[in-house]
Amino acid sequence: MTQTTETIPAPVAPAKRKGRRRIPVLIAAAVGAVAVVGLVWGLRHRVAHSAAVAPSRDVPWIEGSAVRFSPEFARRSGMKTSPAVMGEIVPTITVTGTVRFDPKLVAAIGARINGRVRKIFKVPGDRVKAGDALAELESAELGRTQSAALTARAHAQAASANEKRERGLADARVSSERDAELAHAQAEAARAELHAAEQAVRALGGQGIGAELGVLLLRSPIDGKVVESSIYRGQSLEPSHTAFRVADLSRVWVELAVFERELSAIRPGDVVDLAPQTDRKAVEHGKVAYVGDVIDLDTRSAAVRIEVDNAQGLLRPGQSVMARVHTTAPASNVLHVPMSAVTRIDGVPTVFVLLTETRVEPRKIELGLSDGTRVQVVSGLALGELVVTEGVFAMKSELFR
Repeated sequence: MTQTTETIPAPVAPAKRKGRRRIPVLIAAAVGAVAVVGLVWGLRHRVAHSAAVAPSRDVPWIEGSAVRFSPEFARRSGMKTSPAVMGEIVPTITVTGTVRFDPKLVAAIGARINGRVRKIFKVPGDRVKAGDALAELESAELGRTQSAALTARAHAQAASANEKRERGLADARVSSERDAELAHAQAEAARAELHAAEQAVRALGGQGIGAELGVLLLRSPIDGKVVESSIYRGQSLEPSHTAFRVADLSRVWVELAVFERELSAIRPGDVVDLAPQTDRKAVEHGKVAYVGDVIDLDTRSAAVRIEVDNAQGLLRPGQSVMARVHTTAPASNVLHVPMSAVTRIDGVPTVFVLLTETRVEPRKIELGLSDGTRVQVVSGLALGELVVTEGVFAMKSELFR
């Protein structure tokens, strides 16, 4: 019997199934690619379309380099315009300033020698008169100086008594004139030593002979109020340490940093309105006392000092205030627009120039001097061009929301 061997072919069904799975994947990828292309085309179309078609809401929209709006939006926002004109402006300069002590009315008080705080008599807020004791210190150095003064005083007294006795003997011809002259010289030397010793005590801030030895009183040299204290009992003080600061706040300074372009309009004697940043209604008045002679190279500004009568105590050193300088400089004939027409976009002064009844162009401009209601336009605008003066905020808020 003959045996037949069959050759079994390799299975191919799995390969066919794998091919069938790949087809749907390729179809899905092709459909996805078409969808992406369509989305990109649609976005581009909408962007291009939005530049020429108004939005569904009645708000301004950008059309090229201009801004379009409807007549209804103009009416609703109360839009008004005004032309750029030539005219005279007497500048009023508004700038932020800082309140400072008047250096003539403030005193820094400390010990002239090393010492330890024993008593404190005054604290910040207390009013003091010139000569009032603020604190009491113990000082070994002062004690030694006072002791030397006492010794010098005793020597001076003995020398004076000897001088008097020798003069009497010389007049009675009991002793020679030379002895009287020698006694006089010794008395003069002793008195000089006493004077020097007493001066040394005063130089250290100590009290005269007869006071408690080694005790130093810190006294106020001026009338005013204690505005600062940095000591406590038992603390050791050195001559470089400021223990108290006393100030008379009835008059203060306000320091301004005025830009170079505005500085030439300010004169000493110009009246200045000052209002704290926290309360713009509380206004004090001062006068320009000094206009800086040096321009800061980094800020392109110079210091302007205002002296203010602060009897009511409205201003405090270190406080920030708004200063409005009413200059007495000659009026300038310049191109200007109302202040209300100017807004800032990305920090740059900008006006909306009217092109048609429903189109405006945002225009960057360079500002000059201002009188508080009108402002000079140095560049960016031509004479007679109409700018939006009312409704500026409404337009800006809708465009840049």
